[in-house]
Amino acid sequence: MQAPKNTDAEEALLCCCLMDNSVYDSISATVNAKDFYAYGNAIIFEAIADLANKGAGFSEIELFELLTQQGIAENAGGIENILRIQKKVDTPMQVQNYANIVREKSRLRKIIRASKQCMQSAEEDQDADEIIAEMEKNLTDLMHNGADQDCSISSATQLLIDDFKKMQDGTYVTNSMPTYIQQLDEKLSAGGISSGEVMVVAAPTSCGKTCIALNIALQNGVSQGKPGLYFSFEMQSKSLAKRMIQTCSAVNLNRFRDGVLPPEKQKRVWEATEKVQASSIYTEHYVRNVEELRSKARMHKRKHFIEWIVIDYLQLVPWDSRMKKHDAIAEISHQIKLMAMELDLPVILLAQVNREGAKRETGLTLHDLKDSGDIENDADIILLLWPNGEDTNAAKMHDKKHGSYISIKYNVAKQREGERDQYGKFIFKNNVGRFK
Repeated sequence: MQAPKNTDAEEALLCCCLMDNSVYDSISATVNAKDFYAYGNAIIFEAIADLANKGAGFSEIELFELLTQQGIAENAGGIENILRIQKKVDTPMQVQNYANIVREKSRLRKIIRASKQCMQSAEEDQDADEIIAEMEKNLTDLMHNGADQDCSISSATQLLIDDFKKMQDGTYVTNSMPTYIQQLDEKLSAGGISSGEVMVVAAPTSCGKTCIALNIALQNGVSQGKPGLYFSFEMQSKSLAKRMIQTCSAVNLNRFRDGVLPPEKQKRVWEATEKVQASSIYTEHYVRNVEELRSKARMHKRKHFIEWIVIDYLQLVPWDSRMKKHDAIAEISHQIKLMAMELDLPVILLAQVNREGAKRETGLTLHDLKDSGDIENDADIILLLWPNGEDTNAAKMHDKKHGSYISIKYNVAKQREGERDQYGKFIFKNNVGRFK
């Protein structure tokens, strides 16, 4: 089978670049030397790129001189081939069409190569999930390679102008996922977590970081009907569903088990069970590495049109044991941020913090994030939680209005687009998993 190629388009593209030196800048984001099928054409294009990047005009003589200095003039076909290519077309007006053809043939060849690699891995009886993850990665790379995107400040400004006009006429709606915890949404500049952003929720053990994620997930997934994906590396699906039903119903399910639940609360449990069962919340409980995590997220976005992701929690995502833990956590953090931007979804990432930091009178700081300072760099929002006391036992409270609860202090310690260091207190009803 012949590899997809169009050497005429390659030569026409080279001719356009030689005809008008400014042409290279207009197509450099579309193609590179690796996209050329003919080796000689690839060498010539790379030399044109070197000359163009120096900022001065150049001729076929200067091009040939550079190839000669590099000792590859013969591989490019010599001066005769360069002069022949110069006569390929009469005008550079169709240069973008030629560039698109070269790119398209290159992508087809990459698809064939990637498919052959996956077939070889399958024939060698390698792990199926790893092969699928590699296929997903290759497809995503191909989808974003050379994509025609307007990334200018001019186009971004126009989007802002449209937003400003909507703000003026009262029709503006923020593109964010609210937490539906009123005091928290009031502190977030977008009224929630924007698409492409990562909100890190960091707390010591037993301070409710999983519960606050469940509150947000249930409000969006059940109450608002937005499909989402929940990665839970601590609980299996049945245990997670139980926690969701308990939070949704605001009923302690241990009392249901013990057979001492009043009929009205039993009714709330059954109603909550039906709502959770009918929701489009999908769960994953095992990945081999962060690449597989990203692969599964892509699959759910494509198949189920998910609108949010929760990852519970960062330090439990498996990493390469050959890496130092600090470096591994940093890489996972980077990859999760890239995933949020790639899928254009809000991501809630839970993380552990050092216990000792919570005992300080001033509470937790960003320096208490465990294992890597890169978490702070990658996150768009960081919410720190700690008990209002030396530990959760000391933070247990009771009053007539709220009953039994744990007093939790918090700090919106980082907000890329808003005010930092905004403190407050949550009422955490830990027996039913609800935050107020």
